[in-house]
Amino acid sequence: MDLTGRLIAPEKIGKTPSEAQWLSGEGGGAWFYIQKEENNYRIKRYTPQGIVDCDRVFELKSTENFISHLLFSQLAQTEPKTGGI
Repeated sequence: MDLTGRLIAPEKIGKTPSEAQWLSGEGGGAWFYIQKEENNYRIKRYTPQGIVDCDRVFELKSTENFISHLLFSQLAQTEPKTGGI
């Protein structure tokens, strides 16, 4: 059984940024790209085929739950900053 595109990261194609990271899953995985924009974070999700299927801006409401050495944070979606997809 070929697990590429699910548990095994496929080759980055299309518009998938070189910095994107693969998040695997049983039903299917996706490439995620997180970019800081002023006080917000833009998170883009790319399909294994390199197509953007989610593009949203999130605001870090509090640094109370932000543990940088564990790379964990809680992001809250606010009103859309752009049209998005």
